[in-house]
Amino acid sequence: MARRKRKSYGGVVDGTTYKDATPQRVVDILESSRKNRERLCIRYGDKETGRDWGDMRMCGHVGRSTGTEKIPLLIKTRRSMGGEGILDDAIIEIRKPGKTPRVLYRHPKYHK
Repeated sequence: MARRKRKSYGGVVDGTTYKDATPQRVVDILESSRKNRERLCIRYGDKETGRDWGDMRMCGHVGRSTGTEKIPLLIKTRRSMGGEGILDDAIIEIRKPGKTPRVLYRHPKYHK
């Protein structure tokens, strides 16, 4: 029986470049957040095992870099100038922060 591959997307979506191994659901969430200026919390981890790296939790607004190849950035506040590049292919969990945080995406094998 053949193993099913995760659906992934690599390429340019609305002007933002994503890595080939980035799941389509992650691309959709990041693009929606960028367009709607919503704050997200992102956890990074091993994309094969789903294991959380533990120390890699970041929160902010999604933006994108300037130049010929625009990559997604996580910007601390709406007023900030620039931010850190998002490791979109290493995201294992995305949450919407607030009084009742909501998980928007979780890697199928997610664990700490």
